Amino acid sequence: MGNVVRGWLAGAALSAAAMALNLGMPQAASAEGAIAIGASGNFAQDGFAFGAAINKSSADEAGQQALATCKKYEGAPKMAAICKVVFHFSHECYALSFDPKAGTPGVGWAIAADKQTAEERALKNCQVTAGPDRRDFCKINQSFCDAE
Repeated sequence: MGNVVRGWLAGAALSAAAMALNLGMPQAASAEGAIAIGASGNFAQDGFAFGAAINKSSADEAGQQALATCKKYEGAPKMAAICKVVFHFSHECYALSFDPKAGTPGVGWAIAADKQTAEERALKNCQVTAGPDRRDFCKINQSFCDAE
């Protein structure tokens, strides 16, 4: 799915960090990533929890770290309790965008081949869920890339 935005969760676009650098002897670079999200689908009422991991040695390790980070999210403890790994990726970038005002529905995330594209798509997804009155308030909250 490389350059394709991944995921509409509970009928709304989510866009999505935990990072660790995998250093080793000359060998194929590991660059596994994952995103975990906790959401009811009603972002304005319940908020959402998010966790990500990049540059892990396996998809399982990435998923475990993303899930652990999501479950520790303090901004929406009820949503943190229901976190699930929703995507794995390799040698790609992710971005998370949301409207910073509490009680608003704007949130979006994306995975893409490069950081700029991931950010553009995450921002666009946030604007769609935010609606016309709040679309201009969507901001990129975080974006990171796996090692290339």
